[in-house]
Amino acid sequence: MIVSDFTKPEIEYLIDNCNFVNDEIKVFKLRSQGVGLEEIAERLNLTYNGAKRISRKVSKKILRVL
Repeated sequence: MIVSDFTKPEIEYLIDNCNFVNDEIKVFKLRSQGVGLEEIAERLNLTYNGAKRISRKVSKKILRVL
């Protein structure tokens, strides 16, 4: 799944229905803009592995809703 391929209405729907926590929303929004994990980690002051872990949680939550 490529998050940056979602449309704006799909992104809003997922934010409203996936029960993301704050960090997950931030990562999801950045991924939807096509930002890579390394840059996300830098912007959010996370380790690369931390950003990757959150991104995986986001993906799992999205798959439950779709």
